[in-house]
Amino acid sequence: MIERTAANLHTVFLPALCWGRRQPDFYAVTQDLSRAGITFRSASNPAVDETLTCSIRYIGQIEVRVVRSGDNQFVVRLMASRQRAAEVARTMLALAREQGRVFDATRAHPRINPARKDVLVTLEDGRVLPGRLINVSASGAALALDHSLSRGASITIGNTAAKVVRIFRDGIGATFAFPLDPGQVHSGIRL
Repeated sequence: MIERTAANLHTVFLPALCWGRRQPDFYAVTQDLSRAGITFRSASNPAVDETLTCSIRYIGQIEVRVVRSGDNQFVVRLMASRQRAAEVARTMLALAREQGRVFDATRAHPRINPARKDVLVTLEDGRVLPGRLINVSASGAALALDHSLSRGASITIGNTAAKVVRIFRDGIGATFAFPLDPGQVHSGIRL
């Protein structure tokens, strides 16, 4: 098991595709950023000291060296210039703040960060897209999507009918056609 201390630990979830000389392409998701490096979760466990190339959403392609590996987690350090490493760190810290942001009490319904983030989004024409829940409330959800949608589009998030009301870079905000009972909104929610 990879030990992680809470000090200087910033949780940030970003999908990635990684590969190396001894490792065919495999998918991973960043878990956190700390002084020790970037922690990924993956079904693959690359070897310590292995050099990988990882293409991380919002970050781009980076060269890394594995410094710890085990239990479907691995930690990497960047093999980049100081300037590029600082740029990656700034971007990941900004995304961590956005993902962990606590919303104002003035909202009608509190937002939660669901434990199960992966969700399928069905469009009006029947196409199904993979999405990633950012947060959920009784009245709607924010999702990261690789596909652009138009404001006002009717969609189904999992099994929940919704309408796109907000568009942001690589994602949408949607209101549910029928608001959920606030008691149903918890970290284990499945839409």
